[in-house]
Amino acid sequence: MIGRMAFQDETQVPDRYARVNAWVISRDTDAEVRFLASVFGAVETPGSRMLDADGDVGHVEVELGGSVIMLFDAKPDWPETPAHLRVYVDDVASAVDRAVAAGARVVTRPTLLAFGERVARIRDLQGHLWWLHERVEDVAPEEMGSRFADPAAQEAMAYVQRSLREEMQAVSRNRV
Repeated sequence: MIGRMAFQDETQVPDRYARVNAWVISRDTDAEVRFLASVFGAVETPGSRMLDADGDVGHVEVELGGSVIMLFDAKPDWPETPAHLRVYVDDVASAVDRAVAAGARVVTRPTLLAFGERVARIRDLQGHLWWLHERVEDVAPEEMGSRFADPAAQEAMAYVQRSLREEMQAVSRNRV
Protein backbone atom coordinates (compact mmCIF):
# COMPACT_ATOMS: atom_id res chain seq x y z
CA MET A 1 0.00 0.00 0.00
CA ILE A 2 1.49 3.37 -1.02
CA GLY A 3 1.93 5.91 1.76
CA ARG A 4 1.50 3.44 4.61
CA MET A 5 4.06 1.34 6.33
CA ALA A 6 3.33 -1.42 8.77
CA PHE A 7 5.40 -1.39 11.94
CA GLN A 8 5.50 -4.02 14.58
CA ASP A 9 5.37 -1.74 17.57
CA GLU A 10 7.56 -2.99 20.37
CA THR A 11 8.48 0.49 21.55
CA GLN A 12 8.82 0.55 25.31
CA VAL A 13 7.06 3.48 26.96
CA PRO A 14 7.36 4.17 30.70
CA ASP A 15 4.24 3.96 32.85
CA ARG A 16 2.08 7.13 32.82
CA TYR A 17 3.34 8.24 29.39
CA ALA A 18 1.92 7.79 25.92
CA ARG A 19 3.94 7.18 22.78
CA VAL A 20 3.51 10.90 21.99
CA ASN A 21 3.51 13.49 24.79
CA ALA A 22 3.19 17.27 24.63
CA TRP A 23 5.81 19.78 25.71
CA VAL A 24 4.42 23.23 26.50
CA ILE A 25 6.91 26.10 26.69
CA SER A 26 5.62 29.23 28.43
CA ARG A 27 6.90 32.57 29.68
CA ASP A 28 5.31 31.74 33.04
CA THR A 29 5.01 28.00 33.59
CA ASP A 30 3.70 28.46 37.14
CA ALA A 31 0.76 30.44 35.73
CA GLU A 32 0.20 27.80 33.05
CA VAL A 33 0.09 25.00 35.64
CA ARG A 34 -2.47 27.00 37.66
CA PHE A 35 -4.52 27.56 34.48
CA LEU A 36 -4.50 23.84 33.65
CA ALA A 37 -5.55 23.00 37.20
CA SER A 38 -8.40 25.51 37.33
CA VAL A 39 -9.79 24.85 33.84
CA PHE A 40 -9.18 21.14 33.31
CA GLY A 41 -8.50 19.76 36.79
CA ALA A 42 -4.89 18.94 35.91
CA VAL A 43 -2.70 17.84 38.81
CA GLU A 44 1.01 18.58 39.07
CA THR A 45 2.99 15.37 39.33
CA PRO A 46 4.66 15.32 42.74
CA GLY A 47 8.44 15.50 42.49
CA SER A 48 8.44 16.44 38.80
CA ARG A 49 9.28 20.13 39.24
CA MET A 50 12.91 21.05 38.63
CA LEU A 51 14.40 24.53 38.52
CA ASP A 52 17.30 25.37 36.26
CA ALA A 53 20.42 27.36 37.16
CA ASP A 54 18.51 30.63 36.54
CA GLY A 55 15.73 29.64 38.95
CA ASP A 56 13.28 29.11 36.08
CA VAL A 57 11.11 26.03 35.74
CA GLY A 58 13.30 23.64 33.78
CA HIS A 59 10.75 20.83 33.92
CA VAL A 60 7.39 20.10 35.48
CA GLU A 61 4.66 17.64 34.59
CA VAL A 62 0.92 17.71 35.04
CA GLU A 63 -1.48 14.84 34.62
CA LEU A 64 -4.68 15.55 32.77
CA GLY A 65 -7.18 12.77 32.26
CA GLY A 66 -4.61 10.03 31.85
CA SER A 67 -2.23 12.19 29.81
CA VAL A 68 1.03 13.73 30.91
CA ILE A 69 1.84 17.25 29.75
CA MET A 70 5.41 18.39 30.28
CA LEU A 71 6.14 22.09 30.68
CA PHE A 72 9.06 24.45 31.15
CA ASP A 73 9.87 28.16 31.09
CA ALA A 74 11.06 29.90 27.94
CA LYS A 75 14.18 32.02 28.18
CA PRO A 76 13.85 35.76 27.47
CA ASP A 77 15.67 35.58 24.12
CA TRP A 78 13.62 32.63 22.80
CA PRO A 79 10.84 33.15 20.25
CA GLU A 80 7.22 32.60 21.21
CA THR A 81 6.22 28.95 20.77
CA PRO A 82 2.51 28.70 21.46
CA ALA A 83 1.16 25.18 21.71
CA HIS A 84 -2.02 24.00 19.99
CA LEU A 85 -3.53 21.18 22.03
CA ARG A 86 -6.85 19.35 21.88
CA VAL A 87 -8.49 18.34 25.16
CA TYR A 88 -11.64 16.29 25.53
CA VAL A 89 -13.89 17.64 28.28
CA ASP A 90 -17.26 16.50 29.61
CA ASP A 91 -18.90 19.92 29.06
CA VAL A 92 -17.41 22.37 26.56
CA ALA A 93 -19.49 25.34 27.69
CA SER A 94 -18.42 24.91 31.32
CA ALA A 95 -14.78 24.47 30.32
CA VAL A 96 -14.94 27.67 28.25
CA ASP A 97 -16.49 29.51 31.21
CA ARG A 98 -13.72 28.28 33.54
CA ALA A 99 -11.08 29.25 30.98
CA VAL A 100 -12.50 32.76 30.58
CA ALA A 101 -12.65 33.13 34.38
CA ALA A 102 -8.95 32.15 34.44
CA GLY A 103 -8.10 34.87 31.90
CA ALA A 104 -8.42 33.06 28.57
CA ARG A 105 -10.06 34.56 25.49
CA VAL A 106 -12.67 32.74 23.39
CA VAL A 107 -11.50 32.08 19.83
CA THR A 108 -14.32 29.74 18.76
CA ARG A 109 -17.56 29.66 20.73
CA PRO A 110 -18.96 26.18 21.53
CA THR A 111 -20.31 24.74 18.28
CA LEU A 112 -21.94 21.38 17.57
CA LEU A 113 -20.42 19.74 14.51
CA ALA A 114 -21.89 17.03 12.29
CA PHE A 115 -19.49 14.31 13.44
CA GLY A 116 -21.01 14.33 16.94
CA GLU A 117 -18.73 16.66 18.87
CA ARG A 118 -19.22 20.11 20.35
CA VAL A 119 -16.01 22.08 19.91
CA ALA A 120 -14.61 25.41 21.08
CA ARG A 121 -11.21 27.09 21.13
CA ILE A 122 -9.68 29.35 23.73
CA ARG A 123 -6.35 31.20 23.84
CA ASP A 124 -4.82 31.30 27.33
CA LEU A 125 -2.75 34.11 28.83
CA GLN A 126 0.49 32.39 27.78
CA GLY A 127 -0.66 32.37 24.14
CA HIS A 128 -1.46 28.65 23.91
CA LEU A 129 -4.47 27.67 21.82
CA TRP A 130 -6.66 24.98 23.39
CA TRP A 131 -9.07 23.01 21.20
CA LEU A 132 -11.85 21.81 23.50
CA HIS A 133 -13.94 18.83 22.38
CA GLU A 134 -17.00 17.28 23.99
CA ARG A 135 -18.19 13.96 22.56
CA VAL A 136 -21.97 14.28 22.23
CA GLU A 137 -22.86 11.23 20.16
CA ASP A 138 -21.41 8.49 18.01
CA VAL A 139 -22.32 9.06 14.37
CA ALA A 140 -22.38 6.05 12.07
CA PRO A 141 -20.05 6.41 9.06
CA GLU A 142 -22.95 5.90 6.65
CA GLU A 143 -24.73 8.88 8.24
CA MET A 144 -21.80 11.32 7.91
CA GLY A 145 -22.51 12.26 4.30
CA SER A 146 -26.09 13.31 4.94
CA ARG A 147 -25.08 15.15 8.10
CA PHE A 148 -22.41 17.16 6.32
CA ALA A 149 -24.88 17.92 3.51
CA ASP A 150 -27.14 19.77 5.96
CA PRO A 151 -26.77 23.56 5.46
CA ALA A 152 -26.73 24.12 9.25
CA ALA A 153 -23.84 21.65 9.60
CA GLN A 154 -22.00 23.35 6.75
CA GLU A 155 -22.42 26.75 8.41
CA ALA A 156 -21.21 25.38 11.75
CA MET A 157 -18.10 23.94 10.10
CA ALA A 158 -17.55 27.17 8.14
CA TYR A 159 -17.73 29.17 11.39
CA VAL A 160 -15.24 26.88 13.15
CA GLN A 161 -12.82 27.11 10.22
CA ARG A 162 -13.31 30.90 9.85
CA SER A 163 -12.73 31.57 13.56
CA LEU A 164 -9.43 29.68 13.44
CA ARG A 165 -8.34 31.42 10.25
CA GLU A 166 -9.13 34.84 11.77
CA GLU A 167 -7.24 33.97 14.95
CA MET A 168 -4.18 32.79 13.08
CA GLN A 169 -4.21 35.90 10.89
CA ALA A 170 -4.41 38.07 14.03
CA VAL A 171 -1.49 36.18 15.56
CA SER A 172 0.57 36.70 12.41
CA ARG A 173 -0.07 40.44 12.84
CA ASN A 174 1.04 40.14 16.52
CA ARG A 175 -2.39 40.87 17.90
CA VAL A 176 -2.81 37.90 20.25
